Amino acid sequence: VLLCYGTYTNLELLEHYGFLLQENPNDKVFIPLEPALYSSTSWSKESLYIHHNGKPSFALLAALRLWATPQNRRRSVGHLVYSGSRVSTDNEIFIMKWLSKTCDAVLRNLPTSLEEDTLLLNAMDNSQDFSTFMEITKLVSSREETYTFLETHNMKDTHSFTDVILSRKARRSMDRWKLAVQWRLKYKKVIFDCISYCNKILDSLVK
Repeated sequence: VLLCYGTYTNLELLEHYGFLLQENPNDKVFIPLEPALYSSTSWSKESLYIHHNGKPSFALLAALRLWATPQNRRRSVGHLVYSGSRVSTDNEIFIMKWLSKTCDAVLRNLPTSLEEDTLLLNAMDNSQDFSTFMEITKLVSSREETYTFLETHNMKDTHSFTDVILSRKARRSMDRWKLAVQWRLKYKKVIFDCISYCNKILDSLVK
């Protein structure tokens, strides 16, 4: 009960211990940033991330605010940036729009969507019902990985699925697959929440 695993992200917990947490305050997501952003700030790359609740880290906000400031003005606004204050309303609007757009691009470029992974996870929770499982997985872009799983375990019809899915090997395989889907669903949820956070800030600034 008192065992502490440390301040691991869900990906690190999954990699090292084989599980993840439904609510992990240490979870974080990294998104692609402009190369010039790294050279405009002294913050390390490891500190430029999005928190589990969708909020940008202090360092990421500071780096974005400084990056969005003309180079000849960065020294004069440095004290504002490093104290966590906004540089200006226009600056804040720019970085929130940029952050929202970047997060949206990340989601769009992924093989499956948040909605599809939710459907797939629901199908896995009801995997004992072969017909329901197949009907749901036909609706998602991840159906190829579904068919790969079925072929690997020789599950080509209802009867074989019912027999094999209850085997120890198939259940372990299904459990590992489910963990992978749970992780990528949480990853997408963080990015989606960041977009919502940005839109909320934008709404408050344009009023």
